[in-house]
Amino acid sequence: MKRLIILISALAFFAVSAAAQDFVTKRNGEDIAAIVDEVGPDYVRFRLWDEPDGVTYTMLKNEILMIRYASGRNEVFDQKQSLAMVPMKYKEMANVYDFRLYQKSLYDRYSPAGSGIASFFIPGLGQMICGEWGRGLAYLGGHVGCTILTSLSAIAESDTLVLMGLAGVLAIDICSIVDGVRVAKVKNMYMEDLRRSGYYGLDVDLYPSVNYVRTTSGVQPTAGMTLALRF
Repeated sequence: MKRLIILISALAFFAVSAAAQDFVTKRNGEDIAAIVDEVGPDYVRFRLWDEPDGVTYTMLKNEILMIRYASGRNEVFDQKQSLAMVPMKYKEMANVYDFRLYQKSLYDRYSPAGSGIASFFIPGLGQMICGEWGRGLAYLGGHVGCTILTSLSAIAESDTLVLMGLAGVLAIDICSIVDGVRVAKVKNMYMEDLRRSGYYGLDVDLYPSVNYVRTTSGVQPTAGMTLALRF
């Protein structure tokens, strides 16, 4: 009898636990048992149901088809509107996109290498080219400030402050270059998602192709490019 009571209690516990979980359904059909913590303008933050004290994951709404809450309520996301509701700031993009997963695309608006080179010559210029003026000016201001500190310290013949100023200039310059590359990659990834979601309304593809042309000596293959427009 005691074993039966324990078994019934265990089954009841697991039934209640299963009912209390949320389900995040991705557009590819994958279901994720989760605990949804936040639904933002463009993203959803959640923890895995079987790891409640683990990592908090962030996923763009355009990757999610719907959320089935433990309460029984369902929330369906429109792929186009989920990205278009509120333009994402770079800080939000950086929380969603991992720059290490960046893959170069024909549609990239910003050049990571170009941004890095620009920030090499003028700290913060790469960020400004990518539209992040505040971020770029912060690096530029830090560089100018450390340079002034170094110059004044040299006049005052303070070797310690000179070394500190030079170290500051070097650190800011290196960080500016690395960050310039990162900003370009993250913003390209975000804009690629916008393009794939159909937000721009027109999808353009350009890819190499082989066509066969009839000549006097027969049919000959010729290389060319195909331009595809999808509305």
